[in-house]
Amino acid sequence: MDTKEKSNNEAPAEIVTSNVKDIARLIKRRSENGIVSIVIPCYNESGNIGKTIDGLLDQEKKSDYKFEIIPVDDGSKDDTWNIIESYSKKHSQVIGIQQLGNFGQSQAYQAGFDIATGDYVLICSADLETPLENINRIIDYLDSGYDFVNTNRVGRWGGDRAVKSGYANRIIKKISGMDIQDRGSGMKGMIAPLAQNLKFYGDMHRFIPDYVSVYGARIVEFSTKFQDREFGVSAYKGHKRTVKVLLDLTTLLFMLYFAKKPHTMMPGRLFGFTGAIMAVSGGFISFILILGKLVFGSALSDRPLFTTGILMVVLGVIMAMFGMLGELLMRIYFESSGRKPYMVRQISRKSES
Repeated sequence: MDTKEKSNNEAPAEIVTSNVKDIARLIKRRSENGIVSIVIPCYNESGNIGKTIDGLLDQEKKSDYKFEIIPVDDGSKDDTWNIIESYSKKHSQVIGIQQLGNFGQSQAYQAGFDIATGDYVLICSADLETPLENINRIIDYLDSGYDFVNTNRVGRWGGDRAVKSGYANRIIKKISGMDIQDRGSGMKGMIAPLAQNLKFYGDMHRFIPDYVSVYGARIVEFSTKFQDREFGVSAYKGHKRTVKVLLDLTTLLFMLYFAKKPHTMMPGRLFGFTGAIMAVSGGFISFILILGKLVFGSALSDRPLFTTGILMVVLGVIMAMFGMLGELLMRIYFESSGRKPYMVRQISRKSES
């Protein structure tokens, strides 16, 4: 769906991607607690983090919401934490997190998500590559009824890096069906239930839009201008990332096609159905051969097909047992983690007077 949004901001405001076909069906919402949590992963960002926090505090003055700014120091070796700590002591909106070591961007996001209290949870990179003016635009989209908002940085780079990014996006789009232009953008926003259900391992933060699509989230992506970072270099980029992305695509494929509807794609049904077909087929083959032995006196010892039939029966029973084991593991997963195989967008009830 391609449409235009009117805006006074300098950055282009074109909606480049949306899985909502009828905007009129969007239901406007309003954060109940009036808090927007903003998670900022940081690694050696001493030259940028202060400007980022100052910029967010300025954006808060233009918003009806109270900001909860959560910079996460991912084991920086410079003065990043000292700067974060000084801001957290001066401003009640700033809640700093210092990790014991450099665990990676996904884990920095997770640490911030785990303490976020806002009804809306936003992600903001510390490099200022995406203008902070987009923070309030993201909030406006969430208010209008979207569940997840992504930004597309226009003119961010060219050459070999653009080619690699283009190929990666096409592969991911083929798998997930989501035509997101800029999965690597450091500025995104979502409703709290989505953030609470996201559990990051490895480098799975790269596929946030694809994961939230599993829950049927209403997704929108709009364009914004790209700004080169003023200080430092990104610690979350490199040639090794390509290999990691390809490996993580395997997990993404499983999540999208087998975990999309856990109430229908249960292991017991998947393995049980396959095992039943194998067992019945093997039993039928064995029955025909045994019948031939009884009626026509055919020998079974020189019939490899008989061995195949027996083997199919055994394998079918084993697969059914794997299905039962999978059922138990899935139940343990949901019950022990407190997660649900569904997600509620909102609840409507009559208010007590």
